[in-house]
Amino acid sequence: MSGILSIGVSALLSNQQALNTVGHNIANVNTEGYSRQQVDFSTRNTGYNTTGRYGSGVQLAGIDRQYDNFLATSVRRSQSATEELDVYYNSALRLDNLVADSALGMGPAMQDFFAAVQGLANDPSAVPARQLVLAEAESLVDRFHYIDGEIEAVRSRLNDQLDFAVDEVNRLATSIAEFNVQVANASNSGLSALPNGLLDQRDQMLDELSKLVDIQVLEQRNGSMNVFIGKGQALVMDTQAATLSTQNNNGDPDQRDLAFTTVYGTQVVTDHITGGQLGGLLGFRDDILDPAQNRLGLVALGIADELNSQHALGLDLDGLAGADLFSLGSVDILPNAGNAGGAVSATYTNVGDLTASDYTLQYTALNTYTLTRQSDNQTFNINTGGASPFTYAQDGFSLSIDSAGVAVGDSFQIRPTRDGADGFDLLIHDTDKLAAASRLSSQPLTDANGNPANSGDAVMSQPVVSNTNGLPYGAALQFTFVADADGAGNPGFTVANGPVGAPNDYILYDPATESTGKSFPVTAKVGQFDAFGGISFSISGTPVVGDQFTVGNNTNGKSDNRNALTMAGLQGMDTLFGGTTTFGEAYSQMVSDLGAKTHHAEMNLAAQEGLLERSKAALDEVSGAASHGE
Repeated sequence: MSGILSIGVSALLSNQQALNTVGHNIANVNTEGYSRQQVDFSTRNTGYNTTGRYGSGVQLAGIDRQYDNFLATSVRRSQSATEELDVYYNSALRLDNLVADSALGMGPAMQDFFAAVQGLANDPSAVPARQLVLAEAESLVDRFHYIDGEIEAVRSRLNDQLDFAVDEVNRLATSIAEFNVQVANASNSGLSALPNGLLDQRDQMLDELSKLVDIQVLEQRNGSMNVFIGKGQALVMDTQAATLSTQNNNGDPDQRDLAFTTVYGTQVVTDHITGGQLGGLLGFRDDILDPAQNRLGLVALGIADELNSQHALGLDLDGLAGADLFSLGSVDILPNAGNAGGAVSATYTNVGDLTASDYTLQYTALNTYTLTRQSDNQTFNINTGGASPFTYAQDGFSLSIDSAGVAVGDSFQIRPTRDGADGFDLLIHDTDKLAAASRLSSQPLTDANGNPANSGDAVMSQPVVSNTNGLPYGAALQFTFVADADGAGNPGFTVANGPVGAPNDYILYDPATESTGKSFPVTAKVGQFDAFGGISFSISGTPVVGDQFTVGNNTNGKSDNRNALTMAGLQGMDTLFGGTTTFGEAYSQMVSDLGAKTHHAEMNLAAQEGLLERSKAALDEVSGAASHGE
């Protein structure tokens, strides 16, 4: 009877523990990170009597944690990818909403400004038209500053987010190392049972860490977990946690780098970090934030440069050449904080050839630098031949390189367009200073009373001025039609008052074949009027020998709209990216590119969220407290 009672008691106690475990599972059904536990039974040692062996009941063999490392790793990877895409997408969406806003974006501001310039061309002497140009120019400046300021605000928030995420990484790494100590102690205590609660809590820390950065986990014999990030950097080794930190980039104090510190020293690991919130923030900065600010700056530089150049070809109401309408930003040069020496400065040579990329200039060997265009990693080798300073031009800007004290490895960050929008300001505030008129005008021969004196019906168009060479004229160019202009019997116009020493002061024009019109760019022939380059006009009709025209300084430009008309036309001209893109197209391309990247991230995020849900469901099938009955 005692044997039967003993067997019954063993069954009662063992199944009571099983019921306790079931209750424990039910109680933790909503506990995040909890893994279902299951009781294992085994037969108690058999007894002996004269008839042989006999059963002695059941005993508790252990309480196993239902866990699948492969599925848990899959969940962490999916979590890391999902968090990366979520941060990337939401950051991109906020910026996309800003630049594409129909009220706050650059498109309406540019349209309103050029419409005002066209209004000035329609009525060049009207004060209200001039006031509107300045008002819309100021609005254009404000809009560039607003969007650039918002981008800078996004950059500042991104830096704060990086700081916070790194603090969380360190907190979790420290907690994991502490759990490793407890798990190792429990494993070494001689007890056969695993510390299931500690393992759950540590795995929960690993799950949280995977939301911040992509991790690789390796379990040790003593039960501790080693955690690696980046390119194999050990964040947690056994019971020790390394430190991840943020620091200002050596070449750009406004940009955060990620640094990894162990007992062996500190290394920058920004380029190695992927996944999680950190990967999303860094990816957004590199793929979207920096290119957007560079493109915005390029548009501002293009408008300032083209409008200033054209405005200088005009005449204001005071009879003076047009001054700069807008300020032009400057090339941003950032020497690396660890440089031994050297200095670099830069100027713009042709804004139309700028690429909206950043560059790195590095001293690589004796008298040798390498310039890397970061947008496509194309490199350009520069051999100074020992000259210092040495001038090198590339992609619309020119570098002046002073190699004094420079050492191999020294580098400079070059950002030709980053500050373009911030440096864009209105320089003219007086309506009289708007140069709507052209610098030059043409006149036919007149008599003493101002009446037309030419005998033929030839007409010379008003000249188009494309640069300021030779302006203002000391004396008007005088064109006189003769039967033999070149000494070979060909008719044309002789030219008086041209530049001293200019050969062949004539232009050929045959009324018999060219009376419908012939254009004359003055720079068409080498050596002919070089000092007056950039002036062109056309002649049509039939002149008579002795007919004259003059091209000289414009002395009555109040009702002249030619320069304003050309300025308004700049809106539709391909002036950027090597003469292939208008201002509006350059900005629209930025908006379209940002929109496409945002949409692509949204689709990837939706797909990744589906993968994450499936990964979690698979793990819950194994570990979920409610997935099985007991």
